[in-house]
Amino acid sequence: MKEKNFKKEQLIQLLFAATIVLLSVILSPGTSQDDRVTIFGFKTPVLCLHRLIFNEPCAGCGLTRSFVSFAHGDVEASYKFHRLGIPLFIVILFQIPLRLYLMKVGINGYTSFMRKLVWVPGVICMIALFINWIIFIFQTSFKP
Repeated sequence: MKEKNFKKEQLIQLLFAATIVLLSVILSPGTSQDDRVTIFGFKTPVLCLHRLIFNEPCAGCGLTRSFVSFAHGDVEASYKFHRLGIPLFIVILFQIPLRLYLMKVGINGYTSFMRKLVWVPGVICMIALFINWIIFIFQTSFKP
């Protein structure tokens, strides 16, 4: 990979992570009666395609509310909205200094250790989300 493409890729990842963190700070957790987050007092629309089609939550539902609650310091609500919200938010937050560092050092600083720092948390998160999805299916399939 060329240096220019490497830095461009790091910038894209940095902007993606920074946008998620910034939106988590700007958005406000919804009320206990409504499960949608708000921005400047206005409710956001439901963006979950699964929920819109089937009127049922999916295994990822609650991540946005979990991120927003965690960014606002409400750890308990964050965990209640989604059990993986806190670790996923931390992984995304960690991307900001990591991508800034990689942009500074360039492709020559992308050592095998750095590759592991980039890929291992992502793989662990995907596996955790898959396991959470299986748990979610069993929990919702066998409820009375």
